[in-house]
Amino acid sequence: MRDVNYEGFLRADLEKFRGLYIAIVNGRVVEAGEEPEKIYVRARERYPKEEVVLWKVPREETLIL
Repeated sequence: MRDVNYEGFLRADLEKFRGLYIAIVNGRVVEAGEEPEKIYVRARERYPKEEVVLWKVPREETLIL
């Protein structure tokens, strides 16, 4: 099963979001900021019928094993 939001996270240019939380809907970054609760609420208000995924973008390059 394909996860559009995860694929969108991997493909997105996240340079301008370093250190911030982002909300992804349908594979696109739709909100960003420092407070995850506010980011989530704003994304849910804009896309009430869609899945909203939150990610914390690392400040520096991170190696995930």
